[in-house]
Amino acid sequence: MMSTTLHAPLAQRPELSVIVVSWNCAALLADCLRSVRECAGQVRHEVIVVDNHSADDTLAMLARDFPEVQVIANAENTGFARASNQGMAAACAPLLCLLNPDTVLTRLSCLAELKQRMDRHPEIGAAGCRLTFPNGEYQVGDGGHVPTLPAVLSHALLLSRLAPRRFRGLFLQDGAVAAPFGAVGWLCGAFTLVRREVVDRVGGLDPSYFLYGEDVEWGIRMNRAGVLVAYFPDISIIHVQGGTQKKAAAAPPTRWIDGVARVFDELHGGRHWRIFRWSLAFGFAVRAALYALSARGDRARAMGAYAAHVMNLRRTAPALERNR
Repeated sequence: MMSTTLHAPLAQRPELSVIVVSWNCAALLADCLRSVRECAGQVRHEVIVVDNHSADDTLAMLARDFPEVQVIANAENTGFARASNQGMAAACAPLLCLLNPDTVLTRLSCLAELKQRMDRHPEIGAAGCRLTFPNGEYQVGDGGHVPTLPAVLSHALLLSRLAPRRFRGLFLQDGAVAAPFGAVGWLCGAFTLVRREVVDRVGGLDPSYFLYGEDVEWGIRMNRAGVLVAYFPDISIIHVQGGTQKKAAAAPPTRWIDGVARVFDELHGGRHWRIFRWSLAFGFAVRAALYALSARGDRARAMGAYAAHVMNLRRTAPALERNR
């Protein structure tokens, strides 16, 4: 794998390093970087973009409109995890922020406020916040709990949705965590704050995950190491979700299921695999029926496709060795 650094890092050591992995999403990336400029506040920061061999005008746009950004241009698409690790390795700050290119910060001084919260709570090793769609609707998947069998069953039976503070499912539900913050099992890779010392301690994202599931595995690893993984429910950012994947015919919308399934398989070593598959398939089938009854055909078809995909899942061999 070869890469080229196109812009030099800042001369003065930053307090926060923002790391964005891009792939064929120049327009979205420009919106994201503009929002970082506007919402950084007084925090001294650097921005690192790791581009996974985009075929559009991403590199030209960065050189023209964002000359202050350090760009690492890969000669191939290395995947989200490996590219994120490249960015973290190049970062100079003690606090790192992984940010997807299809996110937009909307709260003025958002990054400065988040840094202040991390300063006030040194016990927190990594943190995330509430993600919403552009229309303001809450986005399920901004964080979650360790995918144990009870969590899978709570998700499948809709218990975590009906009583989110009582039942812990695979994903957080809106209102499940009370302010100022709560402990979670993992954070969405679209927005994750993590201390450099935590990365040095537990390692970066597992590069054997090309896309999806790597953030769940990372959160589990942090929790096992005694790191407090926190979620701030009162700070929101916009996440288009799938903004870069819509252009990739080889990346079906079911790929996130494959990632969760792999994490579950590696976590439990094959135990409960049949229950996992049948429970998830049942849960998606129930959701498909409920969406159909409410005349939401698109969502009903998506849930039906998820159910069928889960039933065709096969176990993946657990990773015996990881190169983090």
